[in-house]
Amino acid sequence: MRMRYVAFLRAINTGNRRIKMVDLRSVYTDLGHDEVATHLASGNVIFAADGPPDTQQLEDAFEERFGFDSEVFLRSASQVSTLLQSIPWTNPDDVVEVSFLGALPDPEAARALEATAAEPEAIEVIGTEILFLREGKGVETTHKESTSVRLLGMQMTRRGLATVEGIHDRFLSGPSETADR
Repeated sequence: MRMRYVAFLRAINTGNRRIKMVDLRSVYTDLGHDEVATHLASGNVIFAADGPPDTQQLEDAFEERFGFDSEVFLRSASQVSTLLQSIPWTNPDDVVEVSFLGALPDPEAARALEATAAEPEAIEVIGTEILFLREGKGVETTHKESTSVRLLGMQMTRRGLATVEGIHDRFLSGPSETADR
């Protein structure tokens, strides 16, 4: 049975790491995946596969095609749905960011990261995601992604909650879409 997945790629279209989404989609179709789509130009690839894709194969194909590496943080459609149901903050004015990890962090390191949040901001580590509540749009945050990387000892990629919700609503909860939106 074909299942839907999202590959959240790290550091796409930043600095000199520029690629076109049509070229990124072709990496996935060349590997035999179906219903390949991208959302925004920040390295969000939605696709269907018969079973859990090989993350290393995705990363190797990307590097071969573009000449630089990008870590892939893979989530199934059901994992994305579960993530969205676990967001603890519901105020529509909240600015929430999600960092995707490649594995479960050390519990002690996760607690140390959560303790770095300065009011009114908050950080919660839930499984392989870090949820970060920011004070508001346009307000400088006290927490930098480099702090998370240093405390957890692992790389991650960050998306705004609105981006994750957009991927879910457009590509995972209804009929398949194959065009870039």
